[in-house]
Amino acid sequence: MDGFENAFALLLDGEGGASPLPLEQVRDWKPSDGPLWLNLPPDLPDLPRVLEQMFLLPAEVRDPLLSEVGRVRVDVIDGDQIILLMLHPDAERAGAPERTLRAWVSSDHCVTVAHADQPAIASLRHGLEQGHGPRASDLFLAFASTALAQAALRLTDFDDSLSDLETRFEARRPEEDIAQRLRRLRRGLLEQRRFVSLSRDAIVRVSLLDVDWLRVQEPQMRQSTERANTLLKELDALVERARILHEDEKARQDDRSQRILYLLTIISGVFLPLSFITGLLGVNLGGIPGTQWNGAFLLLVLVLIVLAVMEWRALRRRELV
Repeated sequence: MDGFENAFALLLDGEGGASPLPLEQVRDWKPSDGPLWLNLPPDLPDLPRVLEQMFLLPAEVRDPLLSEVGRVRVDVIDGDQIILLMLHPDAERAGAPERTLRAWVSSDHCVTVAHADQPAIASLRHGLEQGHGPRASDLFLAFASTALAQAALRLTDFDDSLSDLETRFEARRPEEDIAQRLRRLRRGLLEQRRFVSLSRDAIVRVSLLDVDWLRVQEPQMRQSTERANTLLKELDALVERARILHEDEKARQDDRSQRILYLLTIISGVFLPLSFITGLLGVNLGGIPGTQWNGAFLLLVLVLIVLAVMEWRALRRRELV
């Protein structure tokens, strides 16, 4: 099927595993065949027609599933079906690839519209292939757990990177571009925090729905919410550490700039009287002393050297240098 290379359908066996289902047979799927997970890429040509004609999705499902995504949107259809729309915070930046998750979930099926290489999709699919994925109706919880697990791994990476930057800063290695690396790290921390906050909002909104098959998952949802809150606190701590390091690095750069300006000021102060004398003697007028004596130039140089040494000693006595 042209354009369906990145689409897939899986039949869950209820024990953590799944078997692939040909896309041609999805239309004939029945709940008695087992829980179904179907994923379609968002760039599939004529996606609304595909959902309608090939997979028999009614208009009341297609329209909200393909509607505009703000941040998080959760709708209930027919009392037991959920429409979940999420926009990854990275997609809000200009030039960033769109990363959305659109899902239609019930107790016995899940239809997602997302790129197959998105971390949550790829990780969940890999877990099912390995036999330790979701068992049936907890696909939404599996998405949430996978997203939070990946956020926890990235948090560890962020912590290691920040600790390395702090070590390099304390070691005072001027050849290292700490400021640029720190800017990238702070940007990544803020984006990761927005993503975890987004995931928590989605979990909370789903947990508030009055849907029968979700009630048995309320304890797990509370655990996921608490886990997201813990991750947010840890991310806030990392953001604060990065802010302090940024302020320290900025203070070091300001101090370096002030030392350079101070040195230039001292040099200018030392040479200002010397420049005045040489400028005064360099005017093109009659009566300049020493024009008839061959040793006048050497005497002038000696006077300038003595004057420069006296200025330097005066600055040293006042502890200005």
